[in-house]
Amino acid sequence: MKLNVKSEIMDYRDILEVIINCAQKKKKVEIYYPRTENSPEGWREIEPYSLMTDIDDQGEVLDHRKDKISPGHILKAYTVGGNDESCHFFIIGKIKKVRETKRSFTARKNWPINF
Repeated sequence: MKLNVKSEIMDYRDILEVIINCAQKKKKVEIYYPRTENSPEGWREIEPYSLMTDIDDQGEVLDHRKDKISPGHILKAYTVGGNDESCHFFIIGKIKKVRETKRSFTARKNWPINF
């Protein structure tokens, strides 16, 4: 299901609040993200792991309690039901909406949850 109107888009600070709260409880969230090279626009269920300055090893892990998080920062998360077993990187400012799930997760491959 696609979003219809701009008024449905959440502010990135509200999106971060939901993601951080869920990550601290090890709960999965669903994010609404635009189309990418490998995925269509729509809802994606994720397991959130950290906020970063950049993707992959180039990025520094951010502490949401100390660092100022901006829409250009990156959310590192595992996409549930994805085609691979690696983390994916989402630009926070491109996430249009988020919703909490009641589903828990256990960190994969001993990946640290930095929230």
